[in-house]
Amino acid sequence: MVISSEAAGSANYYSKSKPFVSKIIDKKMLTKPGSTKKTYHIALCVKGSNLTFHPGDSLGVLPQNDPVLVDHMIQTIRADKNALVTDTRSGEEMTLQHFLSFKANLARLTSSFLQFIHDHEDNHDKKNHMHRMLQKENKELLLQYVHAHDPLDLLKEHSNLALPLQDLCAQFSPLLPRFYSISSSVKAYPDELHLTVALFTFSHAGEERFGVASHFLIHLAEENTTSIPIYVQPAHSFALPADPNTSIIMIGPGTGVAPFRAFMQERIHTKAPGKNWLFFGERNRSYDYFYEDYWEELQKNNSLKLDLAFSRDQTEKIYVQNKMLENAKELFAWIEGGAHIYVCGDAHKMAKEVEHTFLQIFQKEGHLSEEEAKKHFKALKTQKRYLTDVY
Repeated sequence: MVISSEAAGSANYYSKSKPFVSKIIDKKMLTKPGSTKKTYHIALCVKGSNLTFHPGDSLGVLPQNDPVLVDHMIQTIRADKNALVTDTRSGEEMTLQHFLSFKANLARLTSSFLQFIHDHEDNHDKKNHMHRMLQKENKELLLQYVHAHDPLDLLKEHSNLALPLQDLCAQFSPLLPRFYSISSSVKAYPDELHLTVALFTFSHAGEERFGVASHFLIHLAEENTTSIPIYVQPAHSFALPADPNTSIIMIGPGTGVAPFRAFMQERIHTKAPGKNWLFFGERNRSYDYFYEDYWEELQKNNSLKLDLAFSRDQTEKIYVQNKMLENAKELFAWIEGGAHIYVCGDAHKMAKEVEHTFLQIFQKEGHLSEEEAKKHFKALKTQKRYLTDVY
């Protein structure tokens, strides 16, 4: 079920099963020619939706699979795209093409999918090979296979099989929504909702492939035409301080800067007197300085303290944590003065490095032992003054 863009509702009314249908009204590349990345600013129309969102919230986007990949799948299984199948999760009947486009995860291969193919395979060698992979003692072999292959690969390997279409469709994992930090404030753009989207690309079987949602939003969706089903995922704790006098420290390299654009729009609109400090990092200033004009204008107006780290602009790589250490004394003073800290972006490396850097700053500037610095850091988390949105 979808709610038409004409239908009014509330933020709580929209959900994964009942999304609001928006359309893209503006799409522009934030990275410049010469960049090693492609990152876009995307504005969605939410006029008439009564959709409520706050700085720090995320947007759930229900994407569409690449039509080229869907066509390859249909050709491989030698099926009629208009054949009717039932989505076992919702009980809805739809065409095979619709199911593969909007309901099926075409990238994820599971052991149960392999078991299904094994059960229908009558070629002795192929069946034995799959049987061996599916044994408990060969778990590592199975993991290697499912990580290196997708359902299309598997079906191509067993293209001789006449598989029951409905049973085959039941093997696909669901196509789940993708979540993006909202990069605008409703106070600044009451009828729009902005996203900062990096195009995810990878190589598979000698072909260039794309992340499902980023490809959908950047390449497939046409402005003012394509339906974009969306709903808000509230951030709960990753929100601006209740007291507008509280200073904030924002650390957001890459697309992690997205929620901080919303934070600043909100604070400027509400004339919040608290101080604001942003640490932003990317590869090259000339190509990858997202929302440059906005940040520079805020800095010029003394609304924002800005520290930038462009890792590839010099021989020695410089990251946001290096800039934090350069400003250790002032950072510590802000924190001791009650500032709230926000970290958004990569969970695997950046967030851990930033946390480690804060521990270094606490030890150096606060003259604390390693154990005392850890307790100080833990206290900030307990007080909800150190908040993360990492992925």
